[in-house]
Amino acid sequence: MAKLLAALLLLMVAMGPACAVAPASRADVSIALDHYRQEFAKTKGTAALPSPADRNYLLFSDVLRRVLAEHVKPGAPQALVEKAVAGLQKKKKEEPGATDRALTEAALDAMLSSLDPYSAFLDSEHFRYMREQTQGEFGGLGIEVTMDEDSGLIRVVSPIDGSPAARAGLRTGDLIAKIDEAQVKGMNLRDAVARMRGPVGTSVALTMRRNGAGSGGNAANNGPDAPFRVSLTRAIVKIQPVRYRLEGDVAYIRIAAFNQQTSHALDEAVEEMRRQAHGRLAGAVLDLRNNPGGLLDQAVNVADRFLEAVDIVSVRGRDPDENRRYTGTPGDLLAGLPIVMLVNSGSASASEIVAGALQDHSRALLFGTRSYGKGSVQTISSLSGDIGIRLTTARYFRPSGGLVDCFGVSPNLEIKATNDNSEETHPDPATCDPHATAPPPPRAWRIEDLCPDVAAAPSQPDSDRPLECAVAAIRTRLMGTLIGRP
Repeated sequence: MAKLLAALLLLMVAMGPACAVAPASRADVSIALDHYRQEFAKTKGTAALPSPADRNYLLFSDVLRRVLAEHVKPGAPQALVEKAVAGLQKKKKEEPGATDRALTEAALDAMLSSLDPYSAFLDSEHFRYMREQTQGEFGGLGIEVTMDEDSGLIRVVSPIDGSPAARAGLRTGDLIAKIDEAQVKGMNLRDAVARMRGPVGTSVALTMRRNGAGSGGNAANNGPDAPFRVSLTRAIVKIQPVRYRLEGDVAYIRIAAFNQQTSHALDEAVEEMRRQAHGRLAGAVLDLRNNPGGLLDQAVNVADRFLEAVDIVSVRGRDPDENRRYTGTPGDLLAGLPIVMLVNSGSASASEIVAGALQDHSRALLFGTRSYGKGSVQTISSLSGDIGIRLTTARYFRPSGGLVDCFGVSPNLEIKATNDNSEETHPDPATCDPHATAPPPPRAWRIEDLCPDVAAAPSQPDSDRPLECAVAAIRTRLMGTLIGRP
């Protein structure tokens, strides 16, 4: 069975068939599946129940068993089937002529999307899309999105560097209210994403809402939540995972995503800047702002570039025997030079692994705002043909033991760019574990302590104060005495 990873979520690969359902639950599963067959027949308006050998029924029962065995939170089979039944009934009402396969896929989509914001059914288009993302090139708008539970709209987590969405000025926290003339409210996330995708070169109009700020000419001088419209042309999004330049004797490294090329590109960037600086680098700024995440192994590799043989992240799911701990290897790419990492609420998933590991081991200070708080692991599994499922199977924990999911990673210095009026965006508290313990706050510093010259200087309209402060702090060697925890 083929497996793959997807680049904009923290993902893992699960080999082989689903785990067996615990014997004590077999009766409940059987009852729930019988109920599903009855409701499927009733929805179709036929007295004949689907055969236990029917390929669509087998597809549904296989996915249900996977969910019961592997999802990070235990579920009740009857409750899951009720969600599925609601989905197939909705599909039948909207499309009276829907095929059995279309009804089955609608049932799976409704059941999986009810689990958490990240689990989903992947039809052939979405399955291919995730494969393309892994390879670092795909067609679309180039935005990571999620559902906003309060408004029922689609919320932008972060635009991808150089993408149509980034060029149009979309920001973290923006809400998508309409796609062309279709109202987003009432859509599920899968359908909304499908509407935004399309052939390269075609256009789509998004009606946006932004809290408290305009968006260029269309939204200038509008008040909070005033809608504005942007037109975007779908394009091949080539993710360049690493960009770099020298800020004097300080290396600036922008990591935009964690795909298959990231750690190798990072090595090349450091080597080239070391050559340009004639071996006299003072330190490095790692910019992970608006980086929505990516591949787990790449996050571990990037963190390992700056850490010794220490813990980087642990992944914990339902089965303790499947828990994994990822550790580094000896050697530091920057040989102990000071590091500042820039983060914001658009920094998610794999970005938070790197930020949390370097902060916990006192290897870097974090400047910016609290990261998004996406600390769960999704396993992508292919099903029959070219479809699959994405299932949340574990959560990840920082070396200190802190849970990232919902809490995010807090900076040592809270600071925003002068022109950054975007609203911070974080997971809906209703989707969070109410019993989870918040990680201890990191040691906090004032801008006057780390970069007094930047603090005293008048803010320029387009100044990147987090970057300016990071460079100043490295150059004045404040890092050596301030980086540790009290």
